[in-house]
Amino acid sequence: MNRNRVIELFTRKLTGEATPEELLEYQQLLKTEGETALHELMENWWNNKPHVKDAYQSDSDQHFNQILTTATADEIIEQANVGGKSSKIIKNPSLKKWLFAAAAIFIGLIATFQLGVFKSTVGSNFQNNVIVAKRGTKSKLILPDGTQVWLNSESKLTYGSSFSDSIREVTLDGEAYFDVVKDKRHPFIVRTSAISIRVLGTAFNVKSYQQDPTIETTLVRGMIEVHKNNEPNASKIILHPNEKLVYNKPRAITEIATGTIPTTSQLISISTLPKNIADSARKETSWVYGRLVFDGDSFTTLAEKMERWYNVKITIKNNTVANYRFAGVFENENVDEAFKALQLIAMFKYTINENEIIIEK
Repeated sequence: MNRNRVIELFTRKLTGEATPEELLEYQQLLKTEGETALHELMENWWNNKPHVKDAYQSDSDQHFNQILTTATADEIIEQANVGGKSSKIIKNPSLKKWLFAAAAIFIGLIATFQLGVFKSTVGSNFQNNVIVAKRGTKSKLILPDGTQVWLNSESKLTYGSSFSDSIREVTLDGEAYFDVVKDKRHPFIVRTSAISIRVLGTAFNVKSYQQDPTIETTLVRGMIEVHKNNEPNASKIILHPNEKLVYNKPRAITEIATGTIPTTSQLISISTLPKNIADSARKETSWVYGRLVFDGDSFTTLAEKMERWYNVKITIKNNTVANYRFAGVFENENVDEAFKALQLIAMFKYTINENEIIIEK
């Protein structure tokens, strides 16, 4: 769609990443009346947000957060209504509705470009958009349909250029929280390495790191369908709010078993979570609120979470210490403060050398 391409090229122009060919393509697209209107809308909003421009010049991460917290599609349209040709454009109700949707896309693309995590990979027949949250960071983005996605550390989300044309489909490697815009005509599908999740409009968390032995999905509200990728004709599993599905990867199981393929009952388990716990306090969704919650985790498991959270490498040299179990919450602590807090629960020694931490008895 032209408007998506206009928005993408506009953001590349702002960040200085546009090639001469892309700048020429941008100028050609602007010859279309509707695309010119969108350009004026974006340019007017950008130029009238001085605090955002200052953030862009000084700190791209701060700029990203400011855009996500201060910019709305309403605000952009309102800003564009200040004189000039844009005020004439907004008088058209149907065009205003179109520009409202485009503005939401603009926010999401601008945000991901400023973090330096938006990439495009071109295949034979389509173009993929790839958004990456680096180790030790988290990202929030808005997809072209208005769906909000939070990406946890060391995660990657991929979607094609045809997103929302028929089926809204994304591929996830890592962990993400989705708040999906409801659209009965266009189902939303999240694909992982072993399972796929189909929704219409709902909020849920998916954890699917390649190195983890399990894939997890937790439903916050609405309803989702889950099925295994290698059994497309099998019955779908339906999850309701406060239910969590855990898929045990066969390879991880067979490595410690006899080599036989596990049954379906061994692969998938579903549990019901307490209803009286806030999302910010659940270990499955607390990361979205900047809180690392651990409840009975072994030191080995907790160390893996802390590696992603703090962008460090943790080595535990003592098996007894590796099996220690911890419960607690990290929110504003730096990595040294976090380890000092853990020492109040269990006795162990550690040394920090830059981003590498060695733990011993």
